[in-house]
Amino acid sequence: MDTIKIAKSKYDHLGLLVAVLLFLVVFISCDNDDVNEVFPKNQFFAAIPLSASTVEIFEDESDGVFVPVSIGNTLTESGTLTFEISSGAVYGQDYTTVPDGSSGSIEVSVSTGQNTVSLQIIPLKTEAVDTKTVTLNLTEASGGLLLGTETVPYTLTIADQTLNLETIAYTSFEEPLAGTINNYAAQDGVEQINVLDDGEGNRLNAVDYVSVGGEMGFDMSYIPGEEGGEDDGLFFGVTNVVNEPDEWNIGFFKDSAQAYVTSDADGLAEIVFDEVTIPAGVEFLKIRLSTYFVDASWETSDEFDVFWRTADGDELLLSFRSNEVDELMTDAPDGTGNIIIDDWFTFDAFVSNIKTGSLVIQIGTNSGSELAFIDAIEIGIK
Repeated sequence: MDTIKIAKSKYDHLGLLVAVLLFLVVFISCDNDDVNEVFPKNQFFAAIPLSASTVEIFEDESDGVFVPVSIGNTLTESGTLTFEISSGAVYGQDYTTVPDGSSGSIEVSVSTGQNTVSLQIIPLKTEAVDTKTVTLNLTEASGGLLLGTETVPYTLTIADQTLNLETIAYTSFEEPLAGTINNYAAQDGVEQINVLDDGEGNRLNAVDYVSVGGEMGFDMSYIPGEEGGEDDGLFFGVTNVVNEPDEWNIGFFKDSAQAYVTSDADGLAEIVFDEVTIPAGVEFLKIRLSTYFVDASWETSDEFDVFWRTADGDELLLSFRSNEVDELMTDAPDGTGNIIIDDWFTFDAFVSNIKTGSLVIQIGTNSGSELAFIDAIEIGIK
């Protein structure tokens, strides 16, 4: 009797197992049918990959760029992708596309047997000096294509052509000698020279530099009739000191380990850089430099001017003056501009008289606390 019960129990368990297996077969079969219905075998995912979704070009790169779109496999059925444009740039003025996107959207067809998308953005040169962005969103897919869930927006930055320049001369004041003590003893006269020994074995900051083929050389002097008086405690010339106790603590230089410091000129001093040959046919000539003005009682009579000097004379490029109210240096010649103290500020200036010439910086200050640093000078052409 017990043997019969045990056998029956085994058969009951076996029947249950068979029923479960049959259920699973039916379930999986139905599930596969559902998957096949949603994702047919002749459809493939399309997406803009994150790794290639951000690109920058210049507006004068007439070939433009092709928008990268990833498709899983070669299509067995043709499909269409739709891209929506969102942009602060103006279509037809700042850029155009192939295929046409003047309506605000672009449709791109992908043929059977293909797995690549041909969508091109072409920048257009404009008179305005600015940078623009164009963003494309892949929003729809049809036919033999499906929209990949991992797709991301594609953003193209179109930088102004004036940023696409060849640097032909530069200095960040790394080659000249900085003083073993951070000081310069100005002579009572027009021309200033490097003081290699102050009589006590100290080398002072270099105010002049003869180029050896890398960085630009320069020469510091006083403008005749506006000479500074003799001054043994002057901060002037190439320095590697970012923290001079009781004088300044600027934290870092704009480029590398040295910069040019100016202070109590007690007259009108000028730094004349090496002449730079400008070849024929140059469309743009740009001067870039960075300054750091220490917070002090800058007076309206204090001067900081940048010129391009040619055989025709001096062309004023930048002129900085203090405002009367706060006695802070500004980026405008009348003192009404942006305050530019206690930080590095970079300025670009375009030369109108595009000829061989020299960069000239003139400094007129009358207080030891009126400290300014100059760094990262570049001369670029296109």
